[in-house]
Amino acid sequence: MRASGDREEPSARPAARRTVLKGAATAGLATAGLAAAPPAAGTGAAPAASAAGGDRPRSVTARLGGTSVTLSVADGILRWSARRGGRTVVAASALGLRLDDGTVLGRDVRVIRERHRTRRTTWTPVYGRNATVTDHYQEQRWDLTDRATGIRFGVEVRAYRTGVALRYRLLDDGTATIADELTTFVFPDGTTVYSARDENAYEPVAPGSLPVTGTATTDNGPLTDLPLTATLPGGLIACVCESARVAYPRLMLSSVPGEPNTLSAFLMEHTARGTGPVETATTVTTPFATPWRAVVIGATHAELVDNAELVLNLAPPSALADTSWIRPGKVFRCELTTAAGLQGVDFAVARGLEYIEYDAGWYGPEFSTPDATRPIAAIDLPSVVSYATNRGIGVFLYVNRLALTDADSLFGLYKSWGVRGIKLGFINDGTRTMTDRIIDWARTAAAYELLIDMHDDVRPFGYERTYPNWISLEGVRGNEQFPTATHNVTLPFARNIGGPMDYTICYGQSRDKTTNAHQMAMPRSTTSRSTSSSGTTNRPSTATRRTGPACPGSTPCR
Repeated sequence: MRASGDREEPSARPAARRTVLKGAATAGLATAGLAAAPPAAGTGAAPAASAAGGDRPRSVTARLGGTSVTLSVADGILRWSARRGGRTVVAASALGLRLDDGTVLGRDVRVIRERHRTRRTTWTPVYGRNATVTDHYQEQRWDLTDRATGIRFGVEVRAYRTGVALRYRLLDDGTATIADELTTFVFPDGTTVYSARDENAYEPVAPGSLPVTGTATTDNGPLTDLPLTATLPGGLIACVCESARVAYPRLMLSSVPGEPNTLSAFLMEHTARGTGPVETATTVTTPFATPWRAVVIGATHAELVDNAELVLNLAPPSALADTSWIRPGKVFRCELTTAAGLQGVDFAVARGLEYIEYDAGWYGPEFSTPDATRPIAAIDLPSVVSYATNRGIGVFLYVNRLALTDADSLFGLYKSWGVRGIKLGFINDGTRTMTDRIIDWARTAAAYELLIDMHDDVRPFGYERTYPNWISLEGVRGNEQFPTATHNVTLPFARNIGGPMDYTICYGQSRDKTTNAHQMAMPRSTTSRSTSSSGTTNRPSTATRRTGPACPGSTPCR
């Protein structure tokens, strides 16, 4: 049954067959006809496509609040584009998927069904900037057939007042192995993107000039991580993000040789820092929907931040029936002793903090001790947890990924101890396998009513809506790298647009490249949506002496 406002229109003619184009998305864009893409047409159904070679170009547009996104097909080739207020955000750009047998979906297609709808709903987040979030969009969807193989697939685009989004659907029953995603983003002349990979500093460059990065054990090339913010000529600002990534590798973007304004999708084959097996393709059970590729758009930097809830709107609703136990807050990291934990609790109570944390080392050296079930002798953990609980303070425990061989048993044990949250360390996102594990860890933590913060190279994809116990993740050049003030003031309009961010505030550090006042302001200036900024300290007495009554101090960060 279709929702009210949905419309579908089948094409009238049978599929023709043509030679399937092969190769990467970045090859032959001009040959494929992108330079001569037709202008966007209005919303609505167009006549059915005819046989190859004589196809009439057709297009559909989703529009809402001055934002529009267009699907078009000419000579069997799929493209998309986006505009805001009559100005180009993304010019005519390629669409498609490449399967592991070389089949390219998107280069020789026939539209077999067209649907559109407009929807407006609201939902209530567990936490965040707004008590109620409005999910209002117009959607256009094409179901398509690849002429050469008969494979059925679809493309779905949405226009929001806050930006645009697109994703692919594989429609046939069975399985499919995806080797590459061929989506491109062609920005207007004069665009600057703020490129950063892993924990590198931002580099403002043209889209075609991303720096070459990578090692022998990671993905190599002119690559950037998401979220990626772009300043466009005429004053618009756009941020490319990912949402609803399930059973799929993480998206990066790559410069395209000979195309100075173009970025192309790059599906990671290695984890971010090269651990684990290489995965050159991903097999999915079909029907299957790929993650959303979202472009958050703002006329000002402030509007860009306000519009970041687009990423959450694209993610699945909360999977948790009861969220009353979820309480985000500020975390104070303690030295690895019983006394320091008890003092940390008193410090947190006095200064309105919600949690304390024992970080790496509480169960022994993290890279040589895979057993995270026994505290070191210096920590009487039951006493600290009991004292904290009685004073309304929660306890977080750090766990290196090497100790996560049985997350269900480990998280169940922590629940029995009265622990309130876990911080997972050295979680290197990237491959489809790691996507699956990350979601499973969040799901398992929720089953035991544990908050979870994933540290190191993990990137957001909207799942703090689906599992709101996943309160934060790193994936940022935080204060462990001691960045500059310029970097820090870029974060709210770049990395933070995509989702929550654990920055690790370090106050009173001799290695800081900023002032103590700057560090004190960071927890507030980086709280876009649901940011967790972990304060780190070992000595509450020192923190009090340095900072006065409101803010913890810091000892050396790892």
